[in-house]
Amino acid sequence: MKKTLTALILIAPLLLTGPSFAQDGHAGHKHAAPTKESAAPKSEKPKKAKTEKAVLRKVTREEAGKEAVCPVTGEKLTVKADTGSALYKGKIYYFCCPGCDKSFLANPEKYVSKKPAVEAKKVYACPMGDYQGDKPGKCPKCGMTLQEKKK
Repeated sequence: MKKTLTALILIAPLLLTGPSFAQDGHAGHKHAAPTKESAAPKSEKPKKAKTEKAVLRKVTREEAGKEAVCPVTGEKLTVKADTGSALYKGKIYYFCCPGCDKSFLANPEKYVSKKPAVEAKKVYACPMGDYQGDKPGKCPKCGMTLQEKKK
């Protein structure tokens, strides 16, 4: 009981005065009412967003074994623990060799903005020469099986 009373006597002044740190830095500070100049939107040009840089990273265990395509060469690869990878604009890129990751880091936009090569459409033709289509199946005219046309 005696210890509790002693503790209350020591803490009581703090409880009565309240926290002093809440007023630190605000002594004499007055909040100004908004004026027409401060309330009006400024006609400044919006700042350009910072260009995000590509950052090298290590491949995680979960990523190992995954199939990927090198953004620099377009080569397909299987991700391994020692495969080079980079994070750019929230997306992970994997590289087939150390030279590719250096090229990518120097100018990632050059490789990110690349559009994948358009695959040549396959053409299927009737052996009799009466019909051509873009899907395998049977010729609607004679019923023969369509064959892929070699280019």
